[in-house]
Amino acid sequence: MMTNALQIDNLSKKYKDFALQDISLCVPQGRVVGLIGENGSGKSTTIRCIIGQTVPDQGTVSVYGTDAQTDLQTHQILGCAIEPKCFPEIFDARVVSAVMKDIFADWDEPYFFAFLEKFQVPLDRRIKNMSKGMQVKLVLGAAISHGAKLLLLDEATAGLDPVVREEILELLQEFMEDPEHAILMTSHITSDIEQIADSILFIRDGRILFEVEKNELENYGIAQLRKDETDMIDSSLILAMRKLPMHTEALVKDRSQFALRYPDYALSPASLDDVIVLLSKGERA
Repeated sequence: MMTNALQIDNLSKKYKDFALQDISLCVPQGRVVGLIGENGSGKSTTIRCIIGQTVPDQGTVSVYGTDAQTDLQTHQILGCAIEPKCFPEIFDARVVSAVMKDIFADWDEPYFFAFLEKFQVPLDRRIKNMSKGMQVKLVLGAAISHGAKLLLLDEATAGLDPVVREEILELLQEFMEDPEHAILMTSHITSDIEQIADSILFIRDGRILFEVEKNELENYGIAQLRKDETDMIDSSLILAMRKLPMHTEALVKDRSQFALRYPDYALSPASLDDVIVLLSKGERA
């Protein structure tokens, strides 16, 4: 049986004005899991607990079957891209490589330099003089050039233009060609998550509200109902409803089945944004 790349159980961390509450999730090998939510929902706190920047009040973090909180060697196979400027701005790529070589036993400098050349990141330009896209590519290159198997990405594509974002997503898809690799990524850009993630978790106020498989998402739909129609629908077909001034929106879990039974009702495919809104703000069926 294949070991999960990442397993989190009952992770909690309490602050003065915020609490991460009983977070449990897993990232199987060969899978990309997207963690989405509003600012301050707990995404970054979860990532920091995984890498040890924040010590949780309770809960366990396991990386490829090893306790990441007690065995620091697990961090050798973690690749982290937490923010574009995680290195001092006066560094250039050669200095970054020299520093990483002292941290990671498996640092592969030829691979790192070849990666940067492929994605047109100059080796001798200081980070402060790089574009944001170059900075992100530098950080990602550093994250995967020491034999990392699990990537942790926090808003890696935020603020990038569409062309650079597409390059980053292609890079991540290339990383995932190895069946032992896995990615946990957060993003505000739901289209990026939809493109690359196998499953999606939604976190709000420190709690995971729901998880959805991307292949399930393709079956979802949004039905627009009049007030007198809501009681006529088979509730087993509905995941959530949201009342609006002029009509009610219903999140349908099987669009084709709903259309077969109710051919006269307005029905459209559901985007990830639609699902988030209905499940977080609507009434669960």
